[in-house]
Amino acid sequence: MKLSAALLLMLAVPAVDAAAQFPTDAEPVFAGEVASGSWLRIRSLRGRIEVRETSGRTATVTARRRFNVRPAGEISFEVKRDGSNVTVCAIWERTRRCDEDSYESRSGNDRDIGMVDFFVRLPKGVKLVASTGNGDVSVSNAGAEVRASSGNGEVEVRGADGPVKASSGNGDITVDRAGGPVSASSGNGNIRVITARGPVSASTGNGRIEAEMAQLSGDGDMEFDTGNGSITVGFPENLSARVEANVSYNGFQTDFPIQVPGRFSSRSIRGTIGSGSRTIRFSTGHGRVTSRKNG
Repeated sequence: MKLSAALLLMLAVPAVDAAAQFPTDAEPVFAGEVASGSWLRIRSLRGRIEVRETSGRTATVTARRRFNVRPAGEISFEVKRDGSNVTVCAIWERTRRCDEDSYESRSGNDRDIGMVDFFVRLPKGVKLVASTGNGDVSVSNAGAEVRASSGNGEVEVRGADGPVKASSGNGDITVDRAGGPVSASSGNGNIRVITARGPVSASTGNGRIEAEMAQLSGDGDMEFDTGNGSITVGFPENLSARVEANVSYNGFQTDFPIQVPGRFSSRSIRGTIGSGSRTIRFSTGHGRVTSRKNG
C-alpha cells in the first residue's frame, strides 16, 4: 500500500532524546520501576506536563513550582500505587481528590496559587496518563498508550507506540505518528492527526480538522465534527464505509467512488464506498469536507 508523502515523512522522523533538555533545577518527585503494560499517571491542577521516553525500566518524575506573585498556600506532591500502576499528584490546598480515577478541586481564584511543571522520563512499554487543569501537555516518542488532556492548553502527542486519546477544553491538538487508533477533541481549537493505524475520531467546537491514517483495523465507526471549520481526512486506498456528511453537495469532495442512493439531498450526503463495512460521519457548521485517498 502506498502512503502519501506527508505521512511517509512523519513516520520517518527519528526519535530524539529531548529529556536532556529538561531543566536541571527541577526537584525529584518519583523514581522507580514501572512494569511494561502498567500505567504511570501524572495529575495536576495548574502547569504544563512534558514527557519523553527513556531507556531502562526506571521512570522518573521531576517538578518545578512557579509563582507569579507571593505564594498563597503550599504545593506538595503525592505518589500512590495501585498494583503495578503509579499515580503522581500535585496537591494544592483546594485539591479535593487525586487518584487513579480523577483529579478534583474546589473553585477559586488561581492568581496566587502558583503552578507546577512536571517533567517525565517514561520507559518503553509503559502506558501514560498526563492530565492538567490548565497548561500545555507535550508527549514525545513515549507511551505504549497515551491519554493526554488539558482543561486549557495545547496538547501534543508525537510518536506514541499505541492508541491515543487527546483532549483540551480550549487549545489546539496535534497527534503525529501514533501507533494505533486516535480519539481527539477540543472545545475550541484546531485538530491535526496522523496515525499508522486508524480508526480516528475528532471533534472541535471551533476549528479545522485534518487527519490521515495509513491503515484501518477492525470495523469501528469514525466521526469528524466541527462547529466551524473545514474537515480534511486521508484514508487508505481500500476504504470501505457508509458515508454520512452533513454538508451541502458543493461543500463535499472525495477521491473515492461513492454510490449515492436514488434520493438526493442538497443539504447532506449519504452514500457507500466499497462494501460499506463501517460508518464515517462528517459534520461542519460552516466549512468544506474533503475525503482524500492516500498514495
